[in-house]
Amino acid sequence: MRPNFSVKQRKLPFILLIFLAVSFQMSCLYGQGIRDRINEIKNADPFAISGNIGAGMGVSYNSNHPGSTPFSANIFASINLSFYSFQLPFSFYFANNTTSFSYPQLPTFHLGFMPTWRNWKFHIGHSSMHFSNYTYSGLTFLGVGAEYHGKKFRMGVFGGHLQQASRIKGYDDRTAFQQLADSLLGLNVPEADLPQYRRDAVGFKIGGGNERNFIDFSFLKAKDAIKSLPQVWQDSIAPRDNITIGISGRFAIKKWFAFTANLGGSLYTMDIRDTLAGSLRENEKVDKILQKTEWLLAVRNNSVFRFAGDAAMNFMAHNFSASLTYRFIQPDYVSLGASNFNQNSHSVGAVINTSLFKGRSNISAVGYFQRDNLNKKQMYTNQVITYAINWNNSIGSHVNFGINYNGIKQDQYDGTYLVPDSLRINQIVHTLSASPSFTFEKTYAHSINLNFNFIQNKNLNKLALNTMNVMTLTVGIGYGIDFDAIRLGFDCGYDFSMSSSEYAKYDGHTINVGLRYKILKKEKTNWTLSYNGSFGYNIQKMEGATNNFSISNSIGSNFSYKSAHTASLYLSLSNFNDREIIGQRIQSTLDCRFTLAYSYAFAARVIKKMTKEERAEHRLARQAQKLQKQQLKSTK
Repeated sequence: MRPNFSVKQRKLPFILLIFLAVSFQMSCLYGQGIRDRINEIKNADPFAISGNIGAGMGVSYNSNHPGSTPFSANIFASINLSFYSFQLPFSFYFANNTTSFSYPQLPTFHLGFMPTWRNWKFHIGHSSMHFSNYTYSGLTFLGVGAEYHGKKFRMGVFGGHLQQASRIKGYDDRTAFQQLADSLLGLNVPEADLPQYRRDAVGFKIGGGNERNFIDFSFLKAKDAIKSLPQVWQDSIAPRDNITIGISGRFAIKKWFAFTANLGGSLYTMDIRDTLAGSLRENEKVDKILQKTEWLLAVRNNSVFRFAGDAAMNFMAHNFSASLTYRFIQPDYVSLGASNFNQNSHSVGAVINTSLFKGRSNISAVGYFQRDNLNKKQMYTNQVITYAINWNNSIGSHVNFGINYNGIKQDQYDGTYLVPDSLRINQIVHTLSASPSFTFEKTYAHSINLNFNFIQNKNLNKLALNTMNVMTLTVGIGYGIDFDAIRLGFDCGYDFSMSSSEYAKYDGHTINVGLRYKILKKEKTNWTLSYNGSFGYNIQKMEGATNNFSISNSIGSNFSYKSAHTASLYLSLSNFNDREIIGQRIQSTLDCRFTLAYSYAFAARVIKKMTKEERAEHRLARQAQKLQKQQLKSTK
């Protein structure tokens, strides 16, 4: 069945075309962005071309996949044609018998103009505004709007479509001319696997105060237009309706204290095709009121009213700051003018920051508590507590020292169902790291880095069938030096790691070596060669397990000339023997790879924009040619 759209719907693109044409003239008078775009076109070259081409090849072998194709190759090219700064990109890519090609297509324009006049800002076409986190926040609308920002008073209002109706793929009865007009206006109805209604919306915000102390009230009404989809799809897709109101405010005392709060209320109807709420219709007066206010309040049996909000207190001093936040969102809280929310939960958070010794030492602490199942209707209740402490120090310009700790505590409680004690989540994760570093320069630049990392994942449920307690400790040291005179860099390091669980225990010793040599370094030419090696010895502390080695080596070279020619060469050889890593066994693997790649980037101004002097010379040359032709005619 092919959908039929009304004559009114067909005329809408042309009506909006006239409306946006007038709006375009207004925006040219006030919109700096439009003038900048016109100047960009005027100052651009009439015709320019740019792009890049390249190719690459590789050979690889992996003992775990001996039957895979060892050879690979790719060729790519892209070109961009520029006409007075309008771009037409083309691209081609071929790799291992797979080809892809892209070319310019008729774009979907989202025209939007925001002219300003004194304290006013107007929105015409596609645009967005922000009223409140819980009413309307940032979603793109197609329509008109206005904002006013004064010293003590501000307001905003808009009306239009929050989303366009979509057609299901393969069903589009518009003429080619109508499709072109819709595309140019940004009104082309997109195709989708699941069509959607056109969502009409109107909203406003009004408030008073300054940036430090203010209060705002916001309102949004959004409703799906049932007739925007053919009847054949209305039976399976529910049209929705929503009214949200919001209050936001801030109160500050000088610069040391500030309190902010946001509160939202939402009346959400999941399906406006449903009947009016039965209990309300029993009262004739209430029934008449609901029928008269149907355009505003579409109250149905599936309508729900919910709240959401957040509050924060901030304390600030010279070298100290702290904040305390709280947020709650009731289950099924929905605003059609804002993104989805993490519903049915509440959370509390605290942050403390302080600096000492003229900012050379900084300490911060963070704590966060979250719990869901506010309505007690979930199967289980989940609780998460996160906390962290960071301490960073800088001693002069040569020494830096940082300590970081993070903890995560997870708990699970009963909801509508009882959680079996053997499956109840009750675990904690500790992470501690320290990373001192030293840099100094005596003839050459030296750097020394130390690292310490500790991770513990502990199951506190003593009745659990599988505790899976895991502990990992890593300690390492690294050293680097740059010999600038001979264009050589060298770094090395040693890491010791110790891991244990109920099923595996092992120690690992790893040595890392790296070399960097600049074969050629000039203004337009750079050529580097690098080597990286890793050598590990793993000690298995389990019955029947054997110790083993792991080796990894790679050599790479990169070459560039005038930022146009780029070439790279890479060769690697790695061998990893059987290792037991806390619950996972890695097989013995031999991996070899060789790749070679080259690319060339180009840019050319085919028709250059002439300067004023060049235009004057060109004009004089044409006048001279004209006079010469006239003289030849007169002599004949």
